[in-house]
Amino acid sequence: MKILYCRVGWMNSYRGNTTEKPLGGGKYNENNIGYEVYNYLGYKGNYYGFVEVGINNSIHVERLCGEKADYAENIMVIWVATNPNGGQYIIGWYENATVYRNLQNIPENVMSIRDLKDYNIYNIYSNNVILIEPQNRMYRVKGMGHINIWYGNPEVDKDVLNYIKNYEYNYTNRIAELEKNLTDIVGAEKEAVVKIRINQDKFRENLIKKYNGKCCLCGVNHIPLLVASHIKPWAKSDSYEKLDTENGLLLCPNHDKLFDSGLISFDSNGNIIISSQLDNHNQLFLNIRNSYKINITNDNAEYFKYHRNNIFIK
Repeated sequence: MKILYCRVGWMNSYRGNTTEKPLGGGKYNENNIGYEVYNYLGYKGNYYGFVEVGINNSIHVERLCGEKADYAENIMVIWVATNPNGGQYIIGWYENATVYRNLQNIPENVMSIRDLKDYNIYNIYSNNVILIEPQNRMYRVKGMGHINIWYGNPEVDKDVLNYIKNYEYNYTNRIAELEKNLTDIVGAEKEAVVKIRINQDKFRENLIKKYNGKCCLCGVNHIPLLVASHIKPWAKSDSYEKLDTENGLLLCPNHDKLFDSGLISFDSNGNIIISSQLDNHNQLFLNIRNSYKINITNDNAEYFKYHRNNIFIK
């Protein structure tokens, strides 16, 4: 398998959070938000990545496919960024990627989810991606220097592929364990079993840290009661989305059930939306307040949009 290493600026999520400026990654990023801000904002499972490659904006794909073509397919693209504390680390990868020699235009339907409408170019595509959470970016790449594009060497490539193999083995095993012995269970019952297991997983631990051990709506802070709730349901999520902390809320059992059932949701500003099926009497006793609001970011906005359009009962 051919490998291409791409150096970008250091970010937490690369999912369209335009308030987070990439650190490093080239001269352009010194005064601008780098185009890599959207590298992990997927559209229906498709990801359109960008790496700055210099004045001519051209990648030498012949070094990947052996011929002077317009693109190379089935490439393992390793995204690398300089940690603010020093050293260049793997932050994620695109598997079976298509790498283009020249910049391509983002499809119009994909642009509909991007806030920055002039960020409409890409040079790497994949529908099989992994992004490592910042605290877990442990693999330091040596030998790349300060160039943005590196074609690697056999010794480094072998070690990197072993790292990826082990990482993906553990990652897929987490999902497999959560879905274990569920082949004969379908629908709501399957979702319920997965939810129980999710609440024994690292996914819940990350949400507890993110929301400071409190229900993000009412503030209940008795941790044993709190539930790790997916915004986009597990059954509808791809492998990345299933374990993405941005696809989660920490809720008390009451608000978790309301959210899962589509009786409450949140608008694009984070304000609560209440189903017409709940009258004022029920809202009072279920502790639903019009003043409730959560933080919507570019990292989780698409998940909430999915919930509004597909789960929420108007």
